[in-house]
Amino acid sequence: MSPTRRRINQLPFVRWLVVDVGLVAVLSLVWLLESRLAGYSAFIGGLIFVIPNAYFARQMYRYEGARKVHLLVSNMFRAEGIKLALIAVFFAAVFILMEPVHVPALLFTFAVMVVLNPFIRWFTRPRQQR
Repeated sequence: MSPTRRRINQLPFVRWLVVDVGLVAVLSLVWLLESRLAGYSAFIGGLIFVIPNAYFARQMYRYEGARKVHLLVSNMFRAEGIKLALIAVFFAAVFILMEPVHVPALLFTFAVMVVLNPFIRWFTRPRQQR
């Protein structure tokens, strides 16, 4: 992109990431009231959601404009597939490598992040530049 051309939308990647990690931290602190293992497991469950989602967002919004629609669509399907594979690999790694794990905290935090993600994205949506 040339320096004189401005982007139509400035996507708030950093704001999305900060809000996601902040929500994971809050949920982890709440689970920490039950036990240390539950807090740690909740944090890991949140990271299992945040890391692949950040990868997807980065890949999805690499291209913009009508001339690059074919790149955007192919990138979207590839990024979604890799995101789902990363989630599966992370869950498998946690259940194989992490000996004591608090499964309810891990799965609850992941599920809360999945459910709240559309609302977070709506409240931190990009604003049109004029």
